[in-house]
Amino acid sequence: MTRAPYETGVILSGGGARAAYQIGVLRAIARILGRASPLPFRVICGTSAGAVNAALLGANADSFRRGVARLLRLWRNIEVRHVYKADFGAVSTHGMRWLASVLIGSRGPARTVSMLDSAPLRSLLRRELDLDRVAIHIAAGRLHALAINATSYTTGHALTFFQGASTIEPWQRIRRRGERAIISVDHLLASSAIPFIFPAARVGDDYYADGSVRQIAPLSPALHLGARRMLVIAVGQFIGQQPSPRQAHKPLHYPSFAQVAGHALSSIFLDNLGADLERLERLNRVLGLVPHKIQESHPENVHVDALVVGPTRDLGQLAIRYADRLPTGVRYLLRGLGATEGTGANLLSYLLFDRKYCRELLALGYSDALARRDEIEAFLGGDSAGYLPLFPADLLR
Repeated sequence: MTRAPYETGVILSGGGARAAYQIGVLRAIARILGRASPLPFRVICGTSAGAVNAALLGANADSFRRGVARLLRLWRNIEVRHVYKADFGAVSTHGMRWLASVLIGSRGPARTVSMLDSAPLRSLLRRELDLDRVAIHIAAGRLHALAINATSYTTGHALTFFQGASTIEPWQRIRRRGERAIISVDHLLASSAIPFIFPAARVGDDYYADGSVRQIAPLSPALHLGARRMLVIAVGQFIGQQPSPRQAHKPLHYPSFAQVAGHALSSIFLDNLGADLERLERLNRVLGLVPHKIQESHPENVHVDALVVGPTRDLGQLAIRYADRLPTGVRYLLRGLGATEGTGANLLSYLLFDRKYCRELLALGYSDALARRDEIEAFLGGDSAGYLPLFPADLLR
């Protein structure tokens, strides 16, 4: 059966500082494909910190290697102060204002209803990104679509802002929709506004939270944008988090705030992606039972290829080794919340925008991707990728 020439997409999920891992994977792909390779993904979807990676990749669609090199430079040199105000005075003052707003119930300025002030991130994005180039690459056919996911505080719906070819139609589904837009720094801040941690971001007449919050179908935007082959670079910890026997027999203690927050953030960033991948696998299996003649008469119902690359190590536990590198104010805050030890380290890993920690994630992503070089080459080559395993079974255990 001859398959339609659908687009290949990349999905860059959320996860705060963990998103550095994605760039290690992209660096490995650039090496696998070679120096002269064009952008292998004409559909790019990003959420939270993954939205920043997606935007920079899309703005450099004319040179995949240059885009990856710029992302490497950004993450190799990232510091907490580049993302949020981290000095002791700013953290303590902002934290007290946040606590007061919670107790009093006052709406107040947007920056006061979050634990941290992400104003430095806006400056960083304006300095690093030339988003005007996205439209140029779309017009030249180098890029089919760039999509940024956010969550509306007004409706609670998942909204995908997309900039792409004129043939793409907006969509409306239950509690989620796609809207054409000219992607800007405001969209990236909206997608990265982790609830309670960073302030909500305004786009148009609405305020938005992190795109992972209500993203019940993370693969859906790429499908709506025409992708039927998707590389998913997940930064959550699908594997390797089972407690050791010694941990399992430790005396029980009441969970710290960081444990609760870490699990909440993990459910936001990870669980929906895993469930969506499972649904996709089931649909592919059902479609495989349909006779080819019937499939040919319904070209809209096609097999969707998805390959997932994710960390082989526990990124939360890895973050503990670098907790002392945090600025004093942030370190005291997270230590008081219980985020510098045990399972509370998941929260730490989202906020640890430290160059040494991020460089270790870059190296891990690079080695993980090279370890699966044959799978990635086959997938991107397209010859037999439709019959590759959808994703390693143990990723969703």
